[in-house]
Amino acid sequence: MIKIENLQDPRVQSYSSLRNQNKFYRESELFIAEGFKVIDKLLDSKLEIVSFFATLEFYQNLQARLDSKGVPENQRYFAEKQLLEQIVGFNLHQGILALARQPEKITLHELSSPVVVLNGIIDTENIGSIVRNCAAFGIKSLIVDEKSASPYIRRAVRVSMGTVFDIDVYYSQRIFETIDDLKNLGYAIISCEITDKALDINTFKFPEKFTLIFGSEGQGIDTAVLNLSDLIVKIPLADGVASLNVAASTAVFLFKIMK
Repeated sequence: MIKIENLQDPRVQSYSSLRNQNKFYRESELFIAEGFKVIDKLLDSKLEIVSFFATLEFYQNLQARLDSKGVPENQRYFAEKQLLEQIVGFNLHQGILALARQPEKITLHELSSPVVVLNGIIDTENIGSIVRNCAAFGIKSLIVDEKSASPYIRRAVRVSMGTVFDIDVYYSQRIFETIDDLKNLGYAIISCEITDKALDINTFKFPEKFTLIFGSEGQGIDTAVLNLSDLIVKIPLADGVASLNVAASTAVFLFKIMK
């Protein structure tokens, strides 16, 4: 394992340069995983680990698994925790990171119902929580529209607890065209929004093949997307409460579907 002593060492520059740059994570093959539980899940996944960067203690504990995973020895780095925190640009609760390769891009045809669609959701903690909800309730397919943050941004991966490794992610470049394509594939387009025409989730019966669209934290689902929807379904709320957090809303809907 190679000791890193200089903040400018080019061998670990990826860990400080790959911040929350959404365009990069949508187009790149790479992502950063951090924290023991996320790295533990990454080591058990089929994803390739490009490099490993941690304190010496973590390296010693995981050396056999890194060998088994095939992580190149010349791509294993360690540093003192204080230096490592400076390199990555934030305070680490655990001194362990890895640079890994995202799964190969998939097509719409490879998704399976139900499909969760994110429309303009940019908060990475919400993204991570939604991914974790999907995994918890058995949802395997996620569509991220052109305005939403990638679920492979560092914070989203951390909040998802690595469950994003088990989800098929499709990046839509034009959500309106993607919705039309989904309809042609036989999906019913269901938007999760509070409107005058929305149906009550408590009495709603989900069709056999469908998508669930969730909107941004501040604006909700785009009006144009609502107009393309086959159905709109809402969670009834107590008087005086306008809406739920989008991650909480997905948990309610997905639990209902599971039941």
